Amino acid sequence: MPQKKKSGPWIWIALLIVAVALGSGYLVFKFRHQIDRRLGDFTRKTPPFTESLKFEHVFSNFPEGILGIDVSEYQGRINFAGLQLQIQNRRIEFIVVRATMGKDGVDARFRRNWEGIRTLPVKRGAYHYYRPNENSTLQAQNFIKTANLKSGDLIPVLDIEKHSTIQSQDKLREGLKNWLKIVESHYGVKPMIYTGDRFFWEVLHENGFDEYPIWVANYNPIVEPETEDWTIWQFSEKGSLPGIGEKIDLNVLTGGKRRLEELLLP
Repeated sequence: MPQKKKSGPWIWIALLIVAVALGSGYLVFKFRHQIDRRLGDFTRKTPPFTESLKFEHVFSNFPEGILGIDVSEYQGRINFAGLQLQIQNRRIEFIVVRATMGKDGVDARFRRNWEGIRTLPVKRGAYHYYRPNENSTLQAQNFIKTANLKSGDLIPVLDIEKHSTIQSQDKLREGLKNWLKIVESHYGVKPMIYTGDRFFWEVLHENGFDEYPIWVANYNPIVEPETEDWTIWQFSEKGSLPGIGEKIDLNVLTGGKRRLEELLLP
């Protein structure tokens, strides 16, 4: 009598593989579901009230923080007579305007903005947009000649955001230090450096720049910047204000009024 054929071991191996695949798929689904519940679906459109909630979040974490804005020609013509100096429950206490760009660029609205802010009950300051492929000495001279900061104005600000396409990072650092040294020698105070979180860590950190006050840009709505010991945090680029037709940058300065006074030219 012929015997009944036994199932080969490969059948059991195949069944085991199927079971593992089904179980893994279920675990992946559950894991993604939990992540979506905790962090939210970042593919969804950001709700329109996000900026308002971000503003509340920042100042709930820094109740003594000072609110400030910065503007340039990109904001267009500002109605200084009708400019509202308050956002939600916070008064704007400083305004920084772009003065120069590179070795010979001057912001098209710097003069108007500078004079317009002079009539307002705020502290005013000016910044230079650094072009990494241009001569640093000429850039410093361009800023000094144009901005002409006086006692009571905010200390000068160097805006560096981009890498050079024609020189190494070490050479870029040399140029930045040269700009800072020339401007410090002229005004007698250390300038402030404006930059982004990533650029700070990639180029500036532990390379001779940490001694300068840092103004860092990071628009994450939940966590504060990774940059250590920042003085000003630019937390939004989508602020709005009656009197200005375009979106504006919003900033919080830590340390309260005492720190704001420390950042003024003597």
